Amino acid sequence: MNERQMLAAIVALAILWFFTFLGTKPGRRLRKAVKRTLVEAVYYALWLLPRDKDLVLFTAEEGNSFSGNPKYLFFQAQKYENLRCVWITKNPAVCQTVRALGYEACMLQSPQGRRLQLRAGTLIHTNSLKEEFDYVLASGAVSVNTWHGVGLKRVWYRNPNAFSGKWMAAPPSLRRSYNLRWAGLNAARENYLISTSEEVSAYYPATYNVPADHVLELGQARNDVFFDDSLEEGQLPEPFKKGKVILYMPTYRAYNVRKNGPESVGSSIDYEKLSAMLRKYGYTFVVKQHRFNTGGEDRTKKYDNIVDISELNYEIDPQMLLKYTDVLVTDYSSCYTDFLLLDRPVVFYCYDLEYYLSRWEFNFDYDYVTPGPRTFYSDQLIAELEKLLQGQDEYEAERQRVKRVFYSPENQGPVAEKQMDYIVKNIIER
Repeated sequence: MNERQMLAAIVALAILWFFTFLGTKPGRRLRKAVKRTLVEAVYYALWLLPRDKDLVLFTAEEGNSFSGNPKYLFFQAQKYENLRCVWITKNPAVCQTVRALGYEACMLQSPQGRRLQLRAGTLIHTNSLKEEFDYVLASGAVSVNTWHGVGLKRVWYRNPNAFSGKWMAAPPSLRRSYNLRWAGLNAARENYLISTSEEVSAYYPATYNVPADHVLELGQARNDVFFDDSLEEGQLPEPFKKGKVILYMPTYRAYNVRKNGPESVGSSIDYEKLSAMLRKYGYTFVVKQHRFNTGGEDRTKKYDNIVDISELNYEIDPQMLLKYTDVLVTDYSSCYTDFLLLDRPVVFYCYDLEYYLSRWEFNFDYDYVTPGPRTFYSDQLIAELEKLLQGQDEYEAERQRVKRVFYSPENQGPVAEKQMDYIVKNIIER
């Protein structure tokens, strides 16, 4: 074998070893480290690009819906002639809906969507940057996260089951610093959070890893529809047009997913007995499961006064449902904190409370912030509902107290106008 052949053999063996190494655990770690380093370099390099301060992108619910707080801020933003407001989405139907209303919208991963994310000065949204944008392209913008409810559960950096929370709670080490740096890419160059009260604002800095002065106590714009009929749009499901409604809106349960599909939340309810009780008082029981828990067996089909509308999850505004609901049944969902603004009865059906608490930590003691009967079995639930339908409402004072926990007095009415005005004057035009 001559020198050239020997060199070729050595190179071939080196290449073979390298690709073999990449398949090992250390090799996979190296690949991940290289990939992260490259992504991080591009992420920060794009901060150097000039941004158009008058270009504002809006989106909601992981880019899949035209709803939530950004929707009502989007309407308000149209009043500012200098702003170019674009709804950006992953859902073609949402894109068509917004355009049909006469506004500008585009798809997230389209060439136009990518250009807009590289140029936009401000992003107004409901979740994280990675869930709702191409976070690398949008990284140099300013993020205004309106969040998607005043929830009980600890999330992000205060949730030990989340990536960021796991490493925030870990002992100091180089690995912790490395992973927290990566978690930090789930945010823009500058980040603001919208809060609703002093007690809620108290835990936002640690939750979202933002400075306290970037927590803006301005309320929830999506609740403006409770106070202004002109904001209503779209069709209400039929039961809400007919008369008296009890709405069941349970929270998301990741552990309800089974091998054969999601198990229907609320399957422990005795619908036969519930239907008989409803008939006595002329009420309809409407079920709207969380969008990630739909698809289980519908046990309500044989009852004319029990209706499951979960399949309409992306087609209806939950706030509109709440507005026309007489009694709300829920568990740990943030929907009830919105419903408190309407001062109507809430019943908590928390049949899995102990197990749920073993998986989630709460921002508040559950008993402290649940102004209504807490029921654990179907018969309890039905009995408490019947008391309410008979006019026995024992929790009016408690609802007022808890409403003040979640909403400061100045945030208990319409807020979208003052909120958008603040964002324009103090963030966009700064």
